[in-house]
Amino acid sequence: GSIRGIAQGVRERISPDLWRLVDNPGPIFGARDAASLLERTTQLLDRFAALSGVAAENMVRGPSWRFHDLGRRLERAVGLARLIERFAPEEARADHLNILLDLSDSQISYRGRYLAGLARDPVRDLVGLDPLNPRSLAFQANAIDAHLKALPNLREDGMPEEPVRLATRITAAIETIEAKDLDGAVLERIGSDLAALSDAIGTRFFLQGGEGGRMKAATRLA
Repeated sequence: GSIRGIAQGVRERISPDLWRLVDNPGPIFGARDAASLLERTTQLLDRFAALSGVAAENMVRGPSWRFHDLGRRLERAVGLARLIERFAPEEARADHLNILLDLSDSQISYRGRYLAGLARDPVRDLVGLDPLNPRSLAFQANAIDAHLKALPNLREDGMPEEPVRLATRITAAIETIEAKDLDGAVLERIGSDLAALSDAIGTRFFLQGGEGGRMKAATRLA
């Protein structure tokens, strides 16, 4: 519903294919039995995969796309930090690790790389620290860092702005830690930095509070 409301506001800027996906009614969650919930969840996954494909293939790689992908990477990074903390703690069991691999869509990658079975540190490494796994925490952090460095700076003193500084701190923390040390305290700190980064991006690039009113007034005067 939120996606459709946003799309209606920019209807003239989105393609017919994208609008058809957004406008198509979503599944109705009526029955609460496991089979019904699984069926409707699968329908949502198909919808989201199609939306992701349209964005990946059709959007011009300009600043607007960077903000689109920044939001996606930030949400995924925050979610992964929480999932790793929840399902790969020090005392993680095999069923916990299986759930984490499922939720991060990394089961096939794990089985192809590790033949000895499930273990906590290899799962942490693949889902948390592998920069080549597109569903890992490291991959999201690197993508965020690259997007921010490609956007224009306001300052000309050579010093990094707050979003870039925070993104660099997050990527450095991930690049320099070992899987065995990726515990709850580290993940909580990374999650806090990601939340601060989201706020810093909003403050730096988007109008705040009364600034929107002033911008509208300036536009009318122009």
